[in-house]
Amino acid sequence: MKNSRRLGRVLAVQSLYPQRINLKGPSMNLKNLIQGGNYGKEAVDFAKILVELVQKHLPEVDSLIESVLENWEWERLCALDKAILGIAVTEFLYLPEIPPKVVINEAIEIAKEYSTEKSGKFVNGILDSIAKKKGIL
Repeated sequence: MKNSRRLGRVLAVQSLYPQRINLKGPSMNLKNLIQGGNYGKEAVDFAKILVELVQKHLPEVDSLIESVLENWEWERLCALDKAILGIAVTEFLYLPEIPPKVVINEAIEIAKEYSTEKSGKFVNGILDSIAKKKGIL
């Protein structure tokens, strides 16, 4: 289950990232990724849920992330980190059956693997602040 969800999260990040840099929409990106790879049903289904939820609640999710940024501007945030944070915050808010610590750890690992050298710590700090603000940690 864990590996399927991690893969689902990675697929969702890869689908949402292009939107953050003003390219085509995430649903088409996800469709292309799925067609181009050999992914299990669980991972694909989870990615679809994440992409749909992020899209549906994007303004709220982005606003919550922006509200905890300290000494940093939203516009300066790396697009990949925005995608990773958006998925994690969406999970916090709309998939409460997933433990917040799992969401945070998964986001950190994905950030370490796919984003910048410092992204893991940055993502951890932002998600910890949001979790405390929302009273879920």
